[in-house]
Amino acid sequence: MQSRKSLQDKAYEYLKNQIMDGAFEKGKIYSLAAITASLNMSRTPVRDALLSLSQENLVDVLPSRGFQLHEVTRREIIELYQLRCAIEGYCAAFLASCYASDPSRSEMAMLEKNLKLQEKAVYGHQSADEYCILDIEFHNIIISSTKNKHFYHIIKNNRVRSNDFSLVSLRKEGVIERTLKEHKAIYEALCTGDPIQSQEKMILHLDTPLQNNLSSKLLSD
Repeated sequence: MQSRKSLQDKAYEYLKNQIMDGAFEKGKIYSLAAITASLNMSRTPVRDALLSLSQENLVDVLPSRGFQLHEVTRREIIELYQLRCAIEGYCAAFLASCYASDPSRSEMAMLEKNLKLQEKAVYGHQSADEYCILDIEFHNIIISSTKNKHFYHIIKNNRVRSNDFSLVSLRKEGVIERTLKEHKAIYEALCTGDPIQSQEKMILHLDTPLQNNLSSKLLSD
C-alpha cells in the first residue's frame, strides 16, 4: 500500500502537469470528487495536493465546492517579472563571466543555434505558440548555465502562472520580431563577456512582456 505522502506527491504531480498542459479552464470550478475518481484515490491526498498548489498560487481551493485556477492579478504579474529580472539577470551575468574565462562554453553554441531557429520561425511566419517554445528554450539555456536547479524550478513555476499572458503578448503585431531582436542583443552582450551589460540587456528585455501583460484584459485587479 502506498503511503499518504507518496499518494499526495502523485496527485500533486498529476494536477500540476494538467495545469501546465492547459487542461483546466479558467473560471470553471472542478469538484474534488471528480479528481479523486480519475486518480482512484481518497480525498485526503488530493486535498493536500490542492493545498500545496494553492500555496503556489496556481489554484484557489473553494471549501465544499472544489477548486479553480487562480486568477493572476496585476500586482502578481509585476512581482513575477521582478523575480524573473532578479534570477535571469543574475544568470546572464553569470554566463557572461564564465564565457569570458572559458570561450568554449557549450551554452553559447546552443544559444546561437536557438537564435537561428528563432529567425526561421519569425521569417517563416510560424505561430506564436511555436515561437514561444524557442523563447522558453533560449531563457532555459541561460538559466541552466548556473547549474542551480532551484532557479530552473522557480522560473518554471513562474511560467505556469503567466503563460497565457506571454502567449497573448507574443501574438501582438511586431512583438515576436522585437523579442528576437532583444534575444540577439542579449547574446551579443554575452559574447563580450561583460556581466553588467548582459544583466542589463536581460532586464531590459523582460520589461517588454511586463508592459504588454499589464495592459492585458485577462488580468484581474
